[in-house]
Amino acid sequence: MEGLKVDGRMKVKTLKENFKKCFGYTLRVYNTQNHFVDEELLLCNVRQDDDKKTGEFSINPEWRIDEFEKEFMDVFAIKVQVATADDSALADNALKVISGKSLRVDGRMKVKTLREAFKETYGFCLKVYNTQNHFVDDDLLLCNVRQDAEAAKTGDTTIDPTWTIDEFEKNFMANYGIKVQVYTPDEAKLADNNIKLFWGIN
Repeated sequence: MEGLKVDGRMKVKTLKENFKKCFGYTLRVYNTQNHFVDEELLLCNVRQDDDKKTGEFSINPEWRIDEFEKEFMDVFAIKVQVATADDSALADNALKVISGKSLRVDGRMKVKTLREAFKETYGFCLKVYNTQNHFVDDDLLLCNVRQDAEAAKTGDTTIDPTWTIDEFEKNFMANYGIKVQVYTPDEAKLADNNIKLFWGIN
C-alpha cells in the first residue's frame, strides 16, 4: 500500500481529512502549548522548531503508530497523536498505521496468508476451524476448508474494518462457509464480540 504524502504547505485540516480517509484514524495536531491547533493553519506555520524544513514527508502505513508520531516530530517538529476513528481515545501505539483499512480475501488464499494478513491489518489473531471444530492446516486454501459448499463462493470478499467482531465472524461464515473466531493479539482469549475490527472503535 502506498504511503500518504504530507507537505509543509498543506493545511492541518487537509492533513487530518487525508489521514482519516487513508487509514481510518483521527489525527490530533498540537501547538507548542500542547493545545489543538487551528485547522486552517499550514503545517509550516505550526512547527515548533524553526530549523525544520517544509519539504515533503511520506507516511509509511507499515509503521507502528508510535513510530509514525516520532517520525512526524522529527521531520516537521510538530506533535501529533493518533486517536480512534471516533476520537474518543488514543489508538494503541503497537498497532500499525494501516490498521483501519479493509482487507481483501479470496478463496484461493491459504489459511496461513489470511491469518497473517488479518494480524498485520487489524492486530487481532484469527483462528480458522474445520467441520470437526478443530483448527485447520495453515497450508490449506480457503476454498478447501469450507463447511457449506453450496452457500459459500470462492470469489473475493472485503473485510470491513467497521464491522464488529461478531459481524465479521457471521459474514465470514455466510460468504465462505468457514467458522472463524477472533482472538486478542496475544491469543490468550477470545476478543470482545462488540468491538470493531478497527481496534478501539466502540
